[in-house]
Amino acid sequence: MRNPTIALRKNGRSGSEWNPPKADGMRNPTIALHNDRLERTSMKGSCLTANITVLLLLAVSCTAPPAGIQSKLAQWRNGVWMTEDGSYTIYTDSHYFVLVAGGDSSSANIYCGASQVQYHDKGMARRQVLRVRQLPGNRLTFFKESVFQSDHTETPMEIDTTQFAPGTCNIKDGIIYDSITEIADSYILLTTCNGDREKIFSNGVAVYLPAGGGEHYSYRLESF
Repeated sequence: MRNPTIALRKNGRSGSEWNPPKADGMRNPTIALHNDRLERTSMKGSCLTANITVLLLLAVSCTAPPAGIQSKLAQWRNGVWMTEDGSYTIYTDSHYFVLVAGGDSSSANIYCGASQVQYHDKGMARRQVLRVRQLPGNRLTFFKESVFQSDHTETPMEIDTTQFAPGTCNIKDGIIYDSITEIADSYILLTTCNGDREKIFSNGVAVYLPAGGGEHYSYRLESF
């Protein structure tokens, strides 16, 4: 490579006009510096975009339930269930019915109910439309909401999906929102009223977990 001072003199140019000659394969230092800065800026932008994308994906994966949970919950819940004390619960795709009787004729403990049900990827919503209840030593109480329509259909239950929140059970306009708290390959865990929970297994077994402790199992006798 030629001495830049000698080259300047030979070319008869002033220092302000001189551009150093470049050897083969050597970049102009000013252009090289500019390009390096552009490359670093581009890399930082790419890394920032990648990081934001990862954070968004993580946020979605943490807040959004897996696809197909609604049908899985309905399928695992569907059928005729019986507890160890002889109580029955029947779930269909849009209703459930409870038949509970204990004690004896002099001190009866009776609970019968009919409710509308709607399954969702975030949980199960239910609204009771009929209830017959008698606690031991008390008079029988009765509740009924008319949902029969003139076209021979039932007044539909309109739910507010924002009421579903993991770990909570919300009640709004008479509708109870049991939220999905945990999902696994073999079970779905629901949070229901008063902090109680219910774990529904894929093999036709369910266990009710009161907030105060204990376990109450029920078993599916028949599915529809």
